[in-house]
Amino acid sequence: MNTPAGFSLAAYLWFACNFDFSYCGWSRESGADAQWLIHSGDPAVHSGPKLDHTGRPGNFIYMQLFDTETPSKTSEDEDEEEKVATLASLPITAPDADLCMSFWYHMFGEHAGSLRIKQRKEAVGGQILWTVSGHQGSRWKEGRVLLPHSSVSYQVVVEGVADRRSTAHIAVDNIQILDGLDTDECKDPEVPTSPPTEIFILPLDSLSQETSELGGPGNMLKTLDPILITIIAMSALGVFLGAICGVVLYCACSQGSMTDRNLSALENYNFELVDGVKLKKDKMNGQSNYSEA
Repeated sequence: MNTPAGFSLAAYLWFACNFDFSYCGWSRESGADAQWLIHSGDPAVHSGPKLDHTGRPGNFIYMQLFDTETPSKTSEDEDEEEKVATLASLPITAPDADLCMSFWYHMFGEHAGSLRIKQRKEAVGGQILWTVSGHQGSRWKEGRVLLPHSSVSYQVVVEGVADRRSTAHIAVDNIQILDGLDTDECKDPEVPTSPPTEIFILPLDSLSQETSELGGPGNMLKTLDPILITIIAMSALGVFLGAICGVVLYCACSQGSMTDRNLSALENYNFELVDGVKLKKDKMNGQSNYSEA
């Protein structure tokens, strides 16, 4: 089995388990309310992801909640009660070296609860070394945690915590414990390396919204100041309205000039017509006088 992606140094693999066949020697500690179970590909079993962290059909463990009734507890106490599923490793003896634990997790939905990694040196309790809580999106994410060296043997504990209202899921896959790594390498990657996975519950929100670079092609307007955009828009509108006003004024002036010429021609015509009538009357009057004479 390969070491996790992103490790630059060759690491000595102490332990590896992808849960394809069993729990690999890890023990499920008794719990009436919750347990870690192996997902075997049956979509009717749980509401978690369909595929393992590689994006292919495969096994992984998931936290299964059970409904239990305790007569001595009130309904308010039951609502606030947490359900815990615990998976513990075999005893580890590493007095001289810090180890690194790598694993993949999937947490999706409302009231998703918490996932914790503990180092336990006694039979109960333990020190929390790594934790994450709440909805983490519809994708597998890689987690890495440093296991400090200890003069006494210890166990690594994978603990899932949820309340009774939880309708979400917690899943874990591909646990590895390695040696020979720097402290800087044994920390969570900043960017998830697993693509989004299909689930059996409708997403609560859209988590695959991707944004391009601010200065990329087609995004020039996004980089301009809103005031500058307003000034440019108003200037363009002013030029457009000015052009329209100029055309209207030109048409009005042209129409007015044509009207003046037409009026002058009509007046001349009327004047000539009136003179013609007068002239004709004068001639007729002159002929009448000549006849009488």
